[in-house]
Amino acid sequence: MKMFDLDQGIADQLTEVSLNSAIQVRCGNSNAFMVTASTLIPLLQAFEMGGVYISASRGAAEVIQGFEAIGVDVSHIQFIDLVSSGILGGTTVPYSNVHFVDSPIMLESVLLRTLYILKTTDNERNFIFLDSVNSLAIYNEDRMLAEYLHTFINTFRQQEVLTVILNVPDQTPPLVLSNLDLYCTDLIDRGQVVIH
Repeated sequence: MKMFDLDQGIADQLTEVSLNSAIQVRCGNSNAFMVTASTLIPLLQAFEMGGVYISASRGAAEVIQGFEAIGVDVSHIQFIDLVSSGILGGTTVPYSNVHFVDSPIMLESVLLRTLYILKTTDNERNFIFLDSVNSLAIYNEDRMLAEYLHTFINTFRQQEVLTVILNVPDQTPPLVLSNLDLYCTDLIDRGQVVIH
């Protein structure tokens, strides 16, 4: 296991949120994995939560391998992979906790699959981690994505499920970004510092 520096500030901020919160986590491309790990590890270890990780930016197997490389057990997380179905052989993975939705434009299918997984899990406390809005924005029309995120957040808020939405702000359409600011109850901002 290689050493990995977590952002302790994220863990501290997570102690302030309630289960029906929706957290927008802003990061840059260069620090996305560190920010993701710094958010997920406290949820798994300190708060002993289970959850669903929706992967729209990379294949789920790649995400799992990233966590395994830093010694994090993600076997209690169910992954919904929106990327690999379009890749030849992409749905052949050695993990039993990976589910596939055919395309990132099938937003309703993602929501229904997530609800189904939560219904069949035996964890008392759960989170949904959406990685990432900017990836979904590539495939979906702005207004439709904004409306979907509103439905998504409200659906899980009513079920006392913590929603974490990862976002690279400079790659997200302004309408979607402003709606996220409106719908989310908390903000963790780790946008990368640009050095000129």
